[in-house]
Amino acid sequence: MSLTLKRNTEYMKTSHTCGFDGLLVKKRKSSDALKGSMKNMEVKRKVFNIVKLLLHHIFATPFTKMENDLVNDGNHHYFEDVLQKIEENKYEDSQQVFDDLVDILEATTRTNKEVNTMLLGNNGIEVKKITYSKEDVELMANQMRKKIYNLEKNLFREELEVNQNEEKQDLEIIQPMDDLDKTFKTLQSRFPAVPALILMTKALDISLSKSLDLDFIRNELEETNKKYQPKFKSYKFFPSRKHDFNMDKVIHSYIAGYQFHKMITKLSNSPVPMRTILNMSDAIESITYIENKESTEAYKKQKDVFEKQGKVDENINVEEMLLFHGTAVASLDSILNSNFIVDALPQQLNTQNEQRKKTMMFGRGVYFSELPAISLMYGNGLLLCKVMPGNCERFKPQGVPPPEISAEYDSREVESNNSQGVIHVVKSPAQILPYCVIQLKKQSLSSQYTKPSQCVQQNSSATPSQAPDQAQAGWSMIRGEKSKAHCKMITIQKTMQNYTFPAASSADQQTCSICCDLLSNETAVSLARCGHKFHSLCVQEVTAHQAGQQHIQCPNCQTIQGVKTGNQPTEGEMRWRKNNGKVPGYPDCGRIVIKYSMVDGVQEDCHPHPGKPFHAKGFPRTAILPDNQQGNVVLTLLIKAFQRRLIFTVGPSLSRGEEDCVTWNGIHHKTVLLDAGSGHGYPDGGYLDRVVEELKQIGVE
Repeated sequence: MSLTLKRNTEYMKTSHTCGFDGLLVKKRKSSDALKGSMKNMEVKRKVFNIVKLLLHHIFATPFTKMENDLVNDGNHHYFEDVLQKIEENKYEDSQQVFDDLVDILEATTRTNKEVNTMLLGNNGIEVKKITYSKEDVELMANQMRKKIYNLEKNLFREELEVNQNEEKQDLEIIQPMDDLDKTFKTLQSRFPAVPALILMTKALDISLSKSLDLDFIRNELEETNKKYQPKFKSYKFFPSRKHDFNMDKVIHSYIAGYQFHKMITKLSNSPVPMRTILNMSDAIESITYIENKESTEAYKKQKDVFEKQGKVDENINVEEMLLFHGTAVASLDSILNSNFIVDALPQQLNTQNEQRKKTMMFGRGVYFSELPAISLMYGNGLLLCKVMPGNCERFKPQGVPPPEISAEYDSREVESNNSQGVIHVVKSPAQILPYCVIQLKKQSLSSQYTKPSQCVQQNSSATPSQAPDQAQAGWSMIRGEKSKAHCKMITIQKTMQNYTFPAASSADQQTCSICCDLLSNETAVSLARCGHKFHSLCVQEVTAHQAGQQHIQCPNCQTIQGVKTGNQPTEGEMRWRKNNGKVPGYPDCGRIVIKYSMVDGVQEDCHPHPGKPFHAKGFPRTAILPDNQQGNVVLTLLIKAFQRRLIFTVGPSLSRGEEDCVTWNGIHHKTVLLDAGSGHGYPDGGYLDRVVEELKQIGVE
């Protein structure tokens, strides 16, 4: 944030001896009339109040201490130091005070460094960081010099004026300065919702100006007060060994505290990260119960709608849940005032110091969790809400983003791989009622978190949605299907039962193409899909030597009966994400990037040399697709093929001339962006059609 302004006057030069309007404010020889003895308690009180008000001036920020300032090393001074010296009776007269204030301005402007400060909310939480450039500081220092000069002049104006009538008028003007703290407190009690900085500025103006329209100021502050007036009532409670069960609204703090402690200790195989909370049993600083009349009425109306629509449980009640929502602390007041806004952007900044994008990876809506450790990943502001899920869709992540929540559903519950609900996406704010704000202790809010586990649904047919923000959400990860510890012969027998049937008797002499012997009606079987006939034992022998025994691939026409699986090593990962990059030949869409990772291991029974090590060299390997409709179809098919362990195999590497390596398994990939003659890159207008056909040949379609 910069406060640099256009300067159109010669009085704004960088000279440290001249301030605004050409006023001489430093290195001046002031008359004794401008000196007031600090031993005079009335003089001391006036000067003290002036310095205190200067601390709250809009341009005083670079010259005052902030929460993040280090302990003063004696080389740099602030306005607060002057205030402390006044209290410690270290000044003989008032001019020494004003000289010190100007010295602080000059010392700060002489530094070539930028000045960093932070704005703090009412609860002491950092709201925004501000950086002032050197030009900013010079401009603000000149403004402060002018203000200090006027304050000094007005303080003892009665000693400088000759005309007695003017002296009387000036005394009347200065009179409010006799108790400026009282002026501020009066304004604060009259306009409690107005920020303190605005009130301090108005109090200072009232005290020093001759011609202010007080009615105008009052009307202005009344409008400002309405603007900042919260629409909700709050009741704040603190944990204590003593309990007053008759205290108004205290029951709500017990409910919120119970819900937090019950769910913070709950473990989950979550598909999203979970924040680590330290000292969980003593993590709560305070609980604030919220009452908002408008939000409550909207919530009750939505409840009536659900009742009329028959969205009730077995007891004819609309289901309600207590769910957590995490956000920036600075966003809490807005939510409590006006409830949630589905498309509201996050206030936090990302690592590039840009506003964080809102990625609704599980559909459009307001996001909640039963687990506070998940919600706290999105900010230190923890809000417990009453939520009516209505007609709720259950969803288990499959490695690709789900479609938007359809019209028949009111919410979506995202489940972990053990079917526990971890994320709730609510379509309408009317289904939500903010209930309690739970403020945690700073020492309990660690930066540590547990990584998400992956919930992979096999044989998914979902098509990845084209979401431009997917790159912001990171990589989607897929794992191959684990080997099942079933007896090989039992699996073969089940496959034979599922995909063969006794061959019909035929007068013609037919030959088994596997063993080349004549078929007999007693031993012949026909394959379920293509109808070709073979000896039953021959089919079993072929199946036994395949990478997987859950399918039969016809030796004659290559038709696959069942679901073909391969021998790709199980300890591998497929990751993919989308970005806005272009693919040669596809100028109108983005790019899908796939990354395959494999590790060394020991060969299994389905590999060429069981028990012998194999090596995964040249990983990770990258593949590229265009992010258009056909590219997303190919991505879905490749995901299915990877889950079935068909992308890679273990065998000899022709390119390396080595045995027992993880190699491609015949499905062509574009591994570079621009083709240099190898055929491994783009442009290639026929590639997507060819790879779809290749996948179809191995039963992936």
